[in-house]
Amino acid sequence: MSTLAATPAVTPLYAGFWRRGAAYLLDSVIVLVPTLLLAFALDEREMLMYASTIIIACAYYAGFHSSSAQATLGKQVFGIKVADLQGGRISLARAVGRYFATSLSALMLLIGYLMAAFTGKRQALHDMIAGTLVVNKGAAPADVTAGGGVMRVTAGVWIAIVVVMIIPFFGGILAAIAIPAYQDTLVRSRIWEVFNSAAPLKSDIERALAEKRPLPVGPASIGSKYVQGAMVGRDGQIVITLAPELREGGRLVLTPSMDASGKVWWECSGENVPPKYWPAACRNRNLMP
Repeated sequence: MSTLAATPAVTPLYAGFWRRGAAYLLDSVIVLVPTLLLAFALDEREMLMYASTIIIACAYYAGFHSSSAQATLGKQVFGIKVADLQGGRISLARAVGRYFATSLSALMLLIGYLMAAFTGKRQALHDMIAGTLVVNKGAAPADVTAGGGVMRVTAGVWIAIVVVMIIPFFGGILAAIAIPAYQDTLVRSRIWEVFNSAAPLKSDIERALAEKRPLPVGPASIGSKYVQGAMVGRDGQIVITLAPELREGGRLVLTPSMDASGKVWWECSGENVPPKYWPAACRNRNLMP
């Protein structure tokens, strides 16, 4: 009677494409939070914002991958970690190199990432460049050296993929609404600051008109960092040139007129400054003194 030799079970060692993808999506949401906060703080300084975004992402991925956990928060949730080819912890320098190698994986329709679905050890292109593996978090160096099978995709992974994909989708919609609204509010508050800073100059002109004395014609000073310069015309009109960082410049024009009672009203107009950014009184064409 013949007996069949028992086949040893294959260790679920390597993290497959979907498990890695779920972890990456979760990490992307985590990194998105400080990135958006930074975008608000830096306002329109695009180059500094871009450089800071790269620094935040690099610090997150490289820092966690070279830590004792060997995994980002997303990888920890899905039970996987990054190791070298012998199963050991990678250095910070290698982790930084691995992060920047992901830009190569993103080229040509993300083919470098898709390689993780087909290569024997489920390595993406950046893993091959950095000499790393993404494996079961419980794997010891001896397990990695011995090799094993691919971790199966559990229901939890599929659920997480769906949820984590939905959050950025709706988050993107909310961001598309919130960011322009925030920027409009920011510009409006700065325009309001310019109007407030012009109050002393307006008062000087109002007194001169009331007392029928010469107006302060010529260049004028307005104490706001958002003002590049100001000029008073012969009729008391104030022309304020905005600094370039405020909506790429533009001009505000305040034109005085005196009613029968001797009260001065100011009419607002502007160039490259939509009325939606003016104070409410200005949007009604008159600015109360």
